[in-house]
Formats: sequence, C-alpha cells, structure tokens
Amino acid sequence: MNFSLILIIAFVLIGILYLFCLVLFLKIKQIEQKLVDISYDEVNLLVNELRELIIESERVSEKLDNGIREKESLLEDLVDLVDAKLNRYEMLESNLEKEKSLKDKILQLHKSGKSMSEIAKELDVSVTEVNLVIKLLNENR
Repeated sequence: MNFSLILIIAFVLIGILYLFCLVLFLKIKQIEQKLVDISYDEVNLLVNELRELIIESERVSEKLDNGIREKESLLEDLVDLVDAKLNRYEMLESNLEKEKSLKDKILQLHKSGKSMSEIAKELDVSVTEVNLVIKLLNENR
C-alpha cells in the first residue's frame, strides 16, 4: 500500500507540474503576442520622434560648428595680433640696442680724443647728433 500511495502522489505531482508548464507556456505566448502587436501607428510615431530628434541634433551640431569656427577665427586674429606685437617689441628692442651701441661708440671715440666731425664721419651720423649725445652724457654725469 505504501508503494501505491507514493505512485499516486507522484502522478498528482506530475499532473500539477504539467498544468504549471501549460500556464507558463500560455503566459509566454501572451507576452510574445503583446510584443508583436505593436501597431503601425505606434511604429510611425516612434519613427517621427526619432526624425525630430535627428533634426534637432543636426541643428545643435551646426550651432556648435559655427561657434567653433568663430572661436578659431578669433584665436587666429589674436595670434596675429600677438605676433605683430612681438615683432614690434623686437624691433623696438633692436633699435634701443643700436642707440645704446651708437651712444657707447660716440662716447668711446670722444674719449679717445677725436673731434665731433671725425666721430660723425666715422659713424655715418650728423655732427648735431654727435654733439647732442655728448652733451646728454656730460649732463648725466
């Protein structure tokens, strides 16, 4: 009797298992049907929304590109301006060194006993410039 009772319980459990599997199978079929039942209008709506998003992203991208181009142009102008300022500074610095060098040469030749006209002729400057430099150097002492 024990064996027949176990056998009956096993059959009942197997039946319940089959019912459970059947219910599970039916639920899966319902979910699949819901996934497949997306209507044409819903798909069309999604496609239109995606198109609008693409158009908006293209507008944003174009604005960003224009902004970048403006910034690049501004940076190029700034670089040109900085280059011009540096060139001017270098030119002024060079002229200043030449003036200092000329003053030093005039002073050296004057100390060696040469006249103002000899100094002017040797350095290829005017006598007035030589005279002015010597006066300024004498006043600063």
